[in-house]
Amino acid sequence: GRSRRRASAIPSLRPSRSGANRSVSDAARSDGDAGDGDAGDGAPSQPSERTEADRRRNRTLAYLRMWAVEADVSAVPVVESANVGVPSIADIVGRAKSLCLVALKGQGLTQHEVFAFADAYGVWDSLTVEENDFVLEPAPERPELVQYAWKYEGLWVLEWALGAVRHLAFPDAPCDHAEAARRFIASIVLAEGPLIVRPMKELLDAADVARCLDAVSLSLRANRVEGAERHLHHGVVHERGSVFRWMVREV
Repeated sequence: GRSRRRASAIPSLRPSRSGANRSVSDAARSDGDAGDGDAGDGAPSQPSERTEADRRRNRTLAYLRMWAVEADVSAVPVVESANVGVPSIADIVGRAKSLCLVALKGQGLTQHEVFAFADAYGVWDSLTVEENDFVLEPAPERPELVQYAWKYEGLWVLEWALGAVRHLAFPDAPCDHAEAARRFIASIVLAEGPLIVRPMKELLDAADVARCLDAVSLSLRANRVEGAERHLHHGVVHERGSVFRWMVREV
């Protein structure tokens, strides 16, 4: 007969809309974790043996439960603030410029329009070698165009990190590409005041969620779980995870 996998080893997903537009911190509060050092009800904090990493992972697990994601993510390491570095605002803006440009080209921008965009917003110095090759290629193959069109998802994450996007919704559908491009121009390129990166705690919380969902997505695909794509969009999860790995770096 066929060998049976342990059910606990395979994540399962059930559709849930109760968490729409709710952050990791919102989920943690509703699940009884008020965050780092807060009692949550105005009372003094009680001594706790839990580390910063423990509290962060508890918030992530509360968020996953809110979205009915049942998975063992204990093998996914949790990064503590003492061990990470975050790029400068200038570097984050530069990465956003690059992702916006290659996504626009992937979606069909003409070569003339691509060069005009890169010149107008000073993108050339921010491109990676691979991105630069793609931008200079006059007629990329369709698979490469599709690959780079997905970079809107990473742009959306960077816009969230810079405060241009209020919430990172659960990754069950792609972001609005036109809105991502519009916010890039309106909130980053034409920003009236100085740009500010979100607090480290918010970045690390979101990065932990992204890492865990990346692991869940890989497991779902490896086990060919039927219907999983309807409730967790693997392409969105992959692109978010890639950007968070760039933005929250272990040092």
